[in-house]
Amino acid sequence: MFNIDNVRLRKIKKILKKVNRWAVIMSEMSDVDLKQQTTILKQKLKSGVRVDDILPQAFATIREADKRIIGKFPYDVQILGAIVLHQGNIAEMKTGEGKTLTATLPIYLNALTGNGVMLITTNSYLAIRDATEMRKVYEWLGLTVAVGVSENSNHQYSVDEKKKIYQADILYTTNDAVGFDYLQENLVDRQSHQYMRPFNYAILDEVDSILLDYAQTPLVISGSPRVQSNLFKIANQFVATLSENIGYELDEEKKHVWLTRQGICEAKRFFEKENLFSNDNYLLIRHIELALQAHELFKLNQDYVVDDQEIKLLDTKNGRIMAGTKLQSGLHQAIEAKEHLDITEQTRSMASITYQNLFRMFKKLSGMTGTGKDNEEEFIETYNMNVISIPSRKPIIRKDLPDKIYVTLPEKLYASISLVKECHKKQQPVLLATGSVEISEIYSQMLLREGITHNVLNARNTAKEAKIIAEAGKLGAVTVATSMAGRGTDIKLGDGVAKLGGLVVIGTERMTSKRIDLQLRGRSGRQGDPGFSQFFVSLEDDIIIKRGSERTLRYYKKFSGQVNIKKPRELTQHRFKRVVDKAQFSEESQGRISRLNSLEFDESMRVQRKLVYSERNKLLRTTDMLDSEIINACRRAIEHFLGKYTHNLTINILKRYILDNINYNLKNNDDILEHYDPDNVEQSLIEIVKRELKEKRRMIGSVTQTVDFQRVCILKAIDTGWIEQVDNLQQLRFVVINRKFSQQNPLYEYQKEAIVSYQQMRHQVDQLVLKNIMLSTIKRKSNGEITIVFP
Repeated sequence: MFNIDNVRLRKIKKILKKVNRWAVIMSEMSDVDLKQQTTILKQKLKSGVRVDDILPQAFATIREADKRIIGKFPYDVQILGAIVLHQGNIAEMKTGEGKTLTATLPIYLNALTGNGVMLITTNSYLAIRDATEMRKVYEWLGLTVAVGVSENSNHQYSVDEKKKIYQADILYTTNDAVGFDYLQENLVDRQSHQYMRPFNYAILDEVDSILLDYAQTPLVISGSPRVQSNLFKIANQFVATLSENIGYELDEEKKHVWLTRQGICEAKRFFEKENLFSNDNYLLIRHIELALQAHELFKLNQDYVVDDQEIKLLDTKNGRIMAGTKLQSGLHQAIEAKEHLDITEQTRSMASITYQNLFRMFKKLSGMTGTGKDNEEEFIETYNMNVISIPSRKPIIRKDLPDKIYVTLPEKLYASISLVKECHKKQQPVLLATGSVEISEIYSQMLLREGITHNVLNARNTAKEAKIIAEAGKLGAVTVATSMAGRGTDIKLGDGVAKLGGLVVIGTERMTSKRIDLQLRGRSGRQGDPGFSQFFVSLEDDIIIKRGSERTLRYYKKFSGQVNIKKPRELTQHRFKRVVDKAQFSEESQGRISRLNSLEFDESMRVQRKLVYSERNKLLRTTDMLDSEIINACRRAIEHFLGKYTHNLTINILKRYILDNINYNLKNNDDILEHYDPDNVEQSLIEIVKRELKEKRRMIGSVTQTVDFQRVCILKAIDTGWIEQVDNLQQLRFVVINRKFSQQNPLYEYQKEAIVSYQQMRHQVDQLVLKNIMLSTIKRKSNGEITIVFP
């Protein structure tokens, strides 16, 4: 049977043979000669030799250096993975196969170009750990290494520190650090405050986690407070009076909640609004919707916690508190009202980007994961990356047992605890993996009742998390962990554990994708170790409730009352396995659709962001006078104003416009009013602008300072307009989603309105340039220093 991976591997193995031939040469070199290879290889690249052509020599160099400096010599399978990474693809390597060491080879090779390489991980602990371990090798070979995150989460980097970090040959960092640095850099007002190089090459560790699990998570920089609404608390009070199916209906699958007819009547009565859905009541309706969502779609200790009188969001995949993260569009404030906390200030979104669009900006991107093959089609379509499975160094002997399926949750809980007790009795270590923090806490309580000592890992601290997960293979260890916790850390078997059968992984439910199930199974059986995995499922699991068939629901209703937790009845018929598989496949499909929708929605912002950031960067780099750009912007602003009054422009309207945008000190006897000529207004206003530009050049004196002044006038205008636009697009996306219920295409509606909104922003920017130039005040201090006050 044809296997595309075998074809790919055959080609890669030819390159491996060349690396191995060079390995013999490198092993006979002195340390001095081996170090000299970096200079030799860089000179080859400068002379026009392609990076691919020096791969065998470069890989053999770093491979030998790995052996001499840290005592680890990459195996042939790791070389295969390294070649895949260099080629801009995803290397699927099983747990324990040494992905951290594998990455050193393509990192070294691509760092020789001088364009910078990033190794990007999912959390700061892993980035610091890997950089600390591998730094010695790179520096021994003459390359510079930096870490983009700090152990102190409150550390504020200076611009100079950031420049040093991003100028390093090799950077170990996290996905969110890169994203926020990119957004932050595009908010600065001078080129000297920029620190990033063009995105060149990045390797994503746990690539599926970053590009799939977090694909739809937007990185948002917030600021610029809104006018605070007083409707959050009163809307919350109203919603608290309603009951489900009478006052409102809930569709959990589609994450949508709405008022029923009865609920609308109650709202009219409560707010004393006869015409509830008039334009005047838009904000009220909006706050009622937010309150409904806060009550029904966001659960305490599942989606968020209340800590120190603050709402802190939880990552539902691993239970981590998402520090510094807030829900947008007023949802955060609605939850605060629900929990009777002080309402925090609503802020505007100043800059935003999704991981999907962030990482598509890299010239070359690759990734490592233990589980990526099932999502290869999506990786190819979205990121143009193939997933190539690298054979494990030793055969996998772990046994993956068939699922045990039960009718009810209590039966499943007691059946799985029974297996834990059985394994624990003979001191065989157990990793009990749950799909949520809530379920992990239920299992913890049950284990306590059984007197079984255990660790609970719902990922509050990543350093502690790694230590706990690393010790999960010790004799007698029982670890309860959320499915995503501890990724990137190997579980090594303790003394005597292999003889007992190795690590046992118990999955307490089918996860949202087969890929996550495989990640859990892969915790056991690393590098040929023994072990087994067993999943337990019930018809009450979320995935079955959401995606199961009507027939399954009828079966559940019929037999859910016949529960005997002392003798849980397993459902062995094959049709139940099909139901579970189908439900998981359906959930996976929904995830793919959601990620595609997110990408399509974000396309409008991506295009607009690219235009705006390109314009900003051009301004930051210029050293020339910007008179023509300013006059053109002012002309467009004036034309836009006059276009609204083609046949009915009066002196009073013109006077008001000039006072608001051009001249605070306009007098009735000024030429433009005293000799008012509707046909010549535009040219008269442009002449005023030109005179003001000339006057400000005279007042400032220095050409350099004049250019700085003009640049800041335009930048302030662009930034004000763009901040408003980013916030508008965030709000717009939230609004148009509901249009699908009126048979409209939300994506089409969003893109159509996003274009209109962008055009309005451009008009606003032109108008602000006019105001900033004309109404700004220049003051010179006694020491010669110039200060500018903008309107």
